[in-house]
Amino acid sequence: MQERSGRCGPYRMKAMMQRSSPAYSAALIAFALTLPLACALPRLASAQAQDAMDERRCTGQIPRATNDERIASCTTLIASGHFDPPNLAILRHDRGMLQRTKGDLTSAFDDFSEAIKLNPDYERALADRGSVNLALHDVDSALADLDKAISLDANDAGAFMTRGNVYSEKTDYDHAIADYGEAIRISPNYAAAYFNRGLAFRHKGDLDHAIADYDQAVKHDAKNVSALNNRGVAWFEKGDFDHAIADYNQALKLDANFAPAYNNRGDAWRAKGDVARALADFDRAIALSPQFALAYDNRGLVYYQKRDYQHALADFDAAIRLDPTNADAYTNRGNARDDKGDRIGAITDYSEAVRLDPKNARIYYDRAIAYRRDGDPDRAMTDLNEAIRLNPQHAGAYNERGYVYYQRHDFDHAIADFDQAISLNPKFAIAYNNRGNALDDSGDPGRAIGDYTEALRVDPNYAAALYNRGIAWRRKGDLDRAIADFDQAIRLAPSAAAYNSRGGAWLAKGENERAIADLDQAIRLEPRSAEAYINRGNARRERLALSEAIADYTHAIELQPNSALAYYNRAWAHYLDGTNIEALADADHAIALNLHTASAYSTRGLIRERLANIAGAIADFRAALEIDPSFQQPAEGLQRLKASAPTAPANP
Repeated sequence: MQERSGRCGPYRMKAMMQRSSPAYSAALIAFALTLPLACALPRLASAQAQDAMDERRCTGQIPRATNDERIASCTTLIASGHFDPPNLAILRHDRGMLQRTKGDLTSAFDDFSEAIKLNPDYERALADRGSVNLALHDVDSALADLDKAISLDANDAGAFMTRGNVYSEKTDYDHAIADYGEAIRISPNYAAAYFNRGLAFRHKGDLDHAIADYDQAVKHDAKNVSALNNRGVAWFEKGDFDHAIADYNQALKLDANFAPAYNNRGDAWRAKGDVARALADFDRAIALSPQFALAYDNRGLVYYQKRDYQHALADFDAAIRLDPTNADAYTNRGNARDDKGDRIGAITDYSEAVRLDPKNARIYYDRAIAYRRDGDPDRAMTDLNEAIRLNPQHAGAYNERGYVYYQRHDFDHAIADFDQAISLNPKFAIAYNNRGNALDDSGDPGRAIGDYTEALRVDPNYAAALYNRGIAWRRKGDLDRAIADFDQAIRLAPSAAAYNSRGGAWLAKGENERAIADLDQAIRLEPRSAEAYINRGNARRERLALSEAIADYTHAIELQPNSALAYYNRAWAHYLDGTNIEALADADHAIALNLHTASAYSTRGLIRERLANIAGAIADFRAALEIDPSFQQPAEGLQRLKASAPTAPANP
């Protein structure tokens, strides 16, 4: 390291410790280098009055002297009264350096301040007090000290370096980069300046320039483990996990006990889907550094991905215990609790994360999902609005808000939000699927099919999109395409809903045996599916297995007592079976539950006609035609009974 003549010390190479947390909750740690400082006291005019041993010890000329021994000797010299103000300022500065090395920032600050009082133009003392102010997070005072120091000596690379650190602390990365650049201009081999400028570029999202600076840091210091580690972080953030792992490997080759590199490499393995290697690296990081909160958090994420919620929660608990200010750990634990169904616990964790990091859009987004799942769409909407305000580029928040609108049957707003999500992320398969659902439910199955198809182009194994496209094909009357999509959905992810829908399609094609086989499977997978029992009842009714059909409808009613459809279908089965009183009771129930179903009125009209209640039958047939004037069954009933159909109201 170069040392300028006429100075009392080498360039300071303090670098910042940086932790980074990517958007899906995984955290990376980037470490910086701190190099020691020394300051040599020149021989003073009053040296004859000095205790020579104290002078040598204070100025570090006795190699085996401890820090406390050196401070004691400096104190003796300061109290001796043998030194004029400029030289006393140097002694104060030297003792301040020793106090700072000891970690006593308050005493260091006092000594640097006294040195400046004795010599207001003491550039080195100003620069070092600025460094202490930075360590005490008094960035404004630090900046004032360093501005003055640089005005006194515009060729002090260390002062530019420290002022760059102050600007980084203020998140003013443009000014930080400029100052690190000046430090490099003055001292082209200044590895730590390249290192810190790389950090600033990374914070700005300029990963290419960050990597270039880390390259220079490694070039000028081939054993700089922290630069290799941080370059790995930058590669990771570019999505180049192989280059990231290569850098972490090199860092660990130089220092096999460097826990941050194990943590970061574990995160890269996790991103590549290599769970076993990820866990091994996180285990090693924790074994080397049992207080490493971030490693617990990251290991918890791996367990979370494996749906091993017990181990995930234990690791998130440890991360929070070790670092109660880690908002990411609270968010991650909230996600695990939410997926386990612990909505209250999840919302409590998200709320604490919001308190710790109120400008983090992702936390509001996660809490919104928990509120929605908990049946509180209003709070979900409030959180999603805030997430979008904080980050208008958050495609996931638009998609989730669109889903809340969809649940409210506000299809226009839902589609608008899905549009925005897709414009921000054209490969957002879930948003295409959700927009397809909104279009289908708003009566546009053709456009819906287009969205499901686009979702499948992005993700060919997206079973839900196949299932939903099958529903849309069926609504368009294309049963063969519907069945083909249900086939694929079942192959990828067998579900009761897919078997039920395919069974319904087979039933519509008149393939009763195939329908019953699918509906049997749907009921095996989901024994509480009232819809599957209704559909199987319909298939059995078509085979005239009426007692079995009635049993299925009865089971559906037990599962869903307010199902008008189940009562209607059981009424029809009773009618076919000739049990007219039971049929009439079920038809009454169906109409009471849904006053706007033409089929139920028409069926009750048939039952009443059979029971010779002609007036009641006529009234029911007329009610059915008022709801659906094109319905042939009640029209034919009125014709049989020689009664007139209801007259449509005249246009005004």
